[in-house]
Amino acid sequence: MKSLKPMSIIAFAGLLTVTACYNSSKQQDKNKKDNTLESVISNDTIKTANTSGAIALNTLPTIINEYITKNYPGYVMENAAHDPLCQGGDAIDVAITKKGGPNYSLIFRPDGTFVQLEEDMDINKAPSKIIEMIKIKYAGYQPAAQIERLTLADKSIQYLLDITKDGVSKEVIFNIDGSVACEK
Repeated sequence: MKSLKPMSIIAFAGLLTVTACYNSSKQQDKNKKDNTLESVISNDTIKTANTSGAIALNTLPTIINEYITKNYPGYVMENAAHDPLCQGGDAIDVAITKKGGPNYSLIFRPDGTFVQLEEDMDINKAPSKIIEMIKIKYAGYQPAAQIERLTLADKSIQYLLDITKDGVSKEVIFNIDGSVACEK
């Protein structure tokens, strides 16, 4: 029996070596898959870990470039930045310009799905129902000189206004009937 114990130890050591090699190989395969998945995600989605600041235009999902080319011929992307949606969640704000044309901001989800077009306009051109609501619900607040007309993906219209009172700013989105869609 004494001669079997060293053999058992050798067999056990061999088994451990085989198991360790197998697990290491499995981990390497998993890492390869994770890296491949990471590269696919980075080409199709903006990661949402950093939800503030500028975004390099060459890192935008391809679908955003295709959307702009198809729907806004002659427009050029000037810059892009993270811009959280009023209802929550990250969004990408892409500013586009065209010589002789109006400037727009196009808002997309991180996966490239179009959310809305934003166009600045003078506050005096806002629908009267929105002006009334500002006077009633936001009395004492100072509205910005500009309001943004939002054309949503479903073609419905909303208006976004920045208001300030005692150093506190709010962003309010109004429906065309003057009701508040979102406030933050």
